[in-house]
Parts: sequence; C-alpha cells; structure tokens
Amino acid sequence: MTETKSKKGFNEDEKALVEYLKNKLKEANVLKFPQDWHLKQLSTARRMLAGENAPSLSEWMACIDWAYLNPYWKDKVDHLARIMSLWPKFRLQGGENIGISSQYNKNSIQRGSYGNRGERYANEGPLPF
Repeated sequence: MTETKSKKGFNEDEKALVEYLKNKLKEANVLKFPQDWHLKQLSTARRMLAGENAPSLSEWMACIDWAYLNPYWKDKVDHLARIMSLWPKFRLQGGENIGISSQYNKNSIQRGSYGNRGERYANEGPLPF
C-alpha cells in the first residue's frame, strides 16, 4: 500500500514545469489562480513528461517561452494543456534548438516533387499562365 502512495507524488521536473508556467503568468500580471489550478497543472505536466519519447523539461520550457513571445498566443496561454496543444505548431515553426535544423527541412523539400519544379520551368521559358 505504501508503494502506491509514493508513486502518486509528483517529481521535481513536473513541479518545475508548473512553476515555470506560473512565473510566466505572474509576469503577465495574473495574480489569482483557481483553487484547483495547481493540481490540474501537475497532472497535465505528468502526461507531458511521461514516456520515453516525450519532450524534455527544457523543450517544454522553450515551448512556453515561444508561446509568450508570440503576439497571438501570449494572452491565450493560461494552462499546460494549451502548451501541450501548441507543441506541434512550435515544432513546425522550427522550435528553439530542439533538434530541428532548417537545413533538414530544406533538404526534404528539395527531394520532394516540388524541389526541382522551379529549375524545370526555368529551362522551358515563361510559364503559360
């Protein structure tokens, strides 16, 4: 019975992620939080950091920073579930040094069917439209 209780506690990374978001919110002049906000964020942080292929704590923090620097998202992020939903957009826009190199993205486009299209049409003269 005591083993299950010890597994229910939250680890330091989960707590650090919640505190990081809370500090960002405080910087944005959010001073009052709902009573159960902290516990909900901890359970979301556990899901975000779970699994062997899950992003690391520093990657999630970079995503939070990206969201707060983005003029559209900065006032819409008030919980970790929103950050989790923004993760694909963050990755597609290049992430901040999280393993996505722009050279890789350029190479994958060049290998595709659109990569040589401009060269092919440039050699044929003006486009018909």
